[in-house]
Amino acid sequence: MVGIEEKRIIRQIYVNNLTGLTSDLSVLTRQLEMSANLLESFISSLITKDSLTIDSEKKILLTQLGRKQISVVLTGGTYDIIHIGHLFTLEQARFLGDALVVILATDKNVERLKKHPPNNSLDDRAKVLENVKSVDAVVKGSETDFISTVDLIHPDIIALGYDQAEEEKTLYSSISTRGHSHVKIIRLKKYVPGKSTSKIVQDIINHNYRKK
Repeated sequence: MVGIEEKRIIRQIYVNNLTGLTSDLSVLTRQLEMSANLLESFISSLITKDSLTIDSEKKILLTQLGRKQISVVLTGGTYDIIHIGHLFTLEQARFLGDALVVILATDKNVERLKKHPPNNSLDDRAKVLENVKSVDAVVKGSETDFISTVDLIHPDIIALGYDQAEEEKTLYSSISTRGHSHVKIIRLKKYVPGKSTSKIVQDIINHNYRKK
């Protein structure tokens, strides 16, 4: 059993590993805004509990047991123009577990799904999402194999937006064949009507001011 602060450390190490950052004492001290002495104490405790290990280069790594001590939620979408409905959905998803990872659709996938290119580039959309409080990590989606991204993240829960086309049964069948039969799939609720990205874009067009 791990405490709240220990779970926070485990979550940060998981996120760092997912996003390609090295977890060492100096990096974690800055990220967690914790004193080095206190952090070292927690890390020693987690090593004793077999939740963490340290390699020869002083990198702090999660063990299999450590990974199981947090619940990771995966959700995804285009997040082209973020509005309150998106924020509500992300907050719902984050509430389901200890860490929220968002799979962000590539520009090519957005055009394929929406029949038009995104208003904002993948990098811009990712930057905005990374600054949303409820989001712990953003991962670029695959253009050929969605399940490969699930393989990378190893979620415990997949949270589907209320209007996402995937059917729970079909998705569960797909991920189960790739070794993710333990994953729960949860359909999130809608926030309010009329807050879709297309509605906001149309409102922007309708209220656009041009001097004639």
